[in-house]
Formats: sequence, C-alpha cells, structure tokens
Amino acid sequence: MASEADEASRNQRDALLALAPWQSDGTFGGQATWRWRDARLITISEHHLYRDHLDRDLEGAFGQPADLVVYLSKHVSESRRPSLTVHPIGNPRGAEFGGQPETLVPSAPRWMTAALRGLRREAKGLPYNVTFEATHHGPYLTAPTFYIEQGSTEKEWADLAASRAIARVLLALEPLDAPIAIGLGGGHYVPRHTDLALLRRIAFGHLIAAYALEGGSAHVIDQAVERTNGATLGYIHRKSLSKPEVRTYEEQLEAHGLRVVREADLLTDREDES
Repeated sequence: MASEADEASRNQRDALLALAPWQSDGTFGGQATWRWRDARLITISEHHLYRDHLDRDLEGAFGQPADLVVYLSKHVSESRRPSLTVHPIGNPRGAEFGGQPETLVPSAPRWMTAALRGLRREAKGLPYNVTFEATHHGPYLTAPTFYIEQGSTEKEWADLAASRAIARVLLALEPLDAPIAIGLGGGHYVPRHTDLALLRRIAFGHLIAAYALEGGSAHVIDQAVERTNGATLGYIHRKSLSKPEVRTYEEQLEAHGLRVVREADLLTDREDES
C-alpha cells in the first residue's frame, strides 16, 4: 500500500515498479494498481494513517481477502536519526494518529521479522539504523499488517537508495520460520527485541513498549496475544520495568499459555541448523 500524500511511500512504490515486471491490474479509487505474482501494489490518494477498513474495501474491489497488508511509509522522529524501521500497528492507548483507541490490528510476525532482517542485509553500507518500532498508530484493519518506513527527515524520504533497499526486501520477502512471540517493555525502538530478532530464532508480533503498559496494561496484553496469531512465547525487557510489573506481565502471558523466555533460551539460526 502506497500513499500519494507521502513522499517516501511514492519513492518506495516507484522502486518496486522499477525492480520487478509488474502488470497493470486496473484501478482502485481512481489510482492505477499493479499485480506481480501473488502481490498487488495499490496507491491511495490520502494519507494512509487515517484510512480505516482498507482491507475490507480491497476485498470488495478485487473479490479476494487480503492475507497480508504492507504499508510503504516515511518515518518521522524527533531525533532526526536516519532509520529504516518495521512495526506492527494499532493503538495501545489513545488514537492520536489514526486507527481506533485501545485497539490493535492483527500483526504479521514471521513476515515482519523477515523484513527487519532483510533491511539489515539490503541497507548494508547505507547510513541508516535498522530497527523495530513498538506497536503504534493507525489505520484500523482486520487483516495482518505491518509498516515499513524510511526516515527521519525530508532528506531521507527523498533518498532513492533507501527506497530501493526497501523494494528489494519486499520483492524477496518470505516468512521467517521461527517461533512467534509477544514483546513487552523497552522504549519506542525496542532495542532488545530488535537485537533478538536479528540474532536469535524468534519472530515478534506485537511489541508493547513500557510507556504503553502504564495503566490498563491487562487489556492491551490480552489484545496483543489475541492479535498475534500463533504466538507461543513472550519476551519481557526486564530492565525497563519494575520487578512487580515484570511478575504481573509474566503471569498474564503464562495465563494465555505463552512461555516467557530469556535470550539464553533462544537458539541462534546456526544452532538451529545444527
């Protein structure tokens, strides 16, 4: 999904079109659409954050449900640090930037974690930090969804090398064969979860940062589990939380049947192959 209202999104779309033999596939909302293998490339005129129920509209237009929705997007941050990010969507608390309040969208853990790894590989040599972000912002959908972004300023949004790196990742994307996990704690860029996803055999779905767990955390954790299909593990960034909080979250994850793990419990890819 691309948005005409987002410069980086347009550049990523154009890079995808240049790097694979897409075929014209009609229109959606007055915008041209393309088809390549089992993927459709769609553009909407408005900013994607505020277009709820897009998956429902796509099914009505094309007669097929969306198995996975990937949004092409710019990234904005106060630090202005050049970054390539992927993240699940939904609002653990209020809906300041689209979507519905206190409502998460189904995540796509094996696809999203594979995209993170792909970014690390394809952006080698580029001046970008590659990272997860915690679950945040809209729009609201019922199909598994993640965002892939380049930023954090106008300079990076216009960087065609970064857009091409994202396009290469998406054109080669295959779901990662790894146990699925919920991630809790940490800051907005969830560095511990990012490191584990790059180095260990684990695929993260929803990532709920420590700030989003403050007050009403039981509800958001329940949703994170419900909307991370296939989750069997939970990983908590313990240093970012108090000991009583950690114990409470451990108990809640275990009540859902998840096993709470530490880094030492997780195989590396090399160990798994042996």
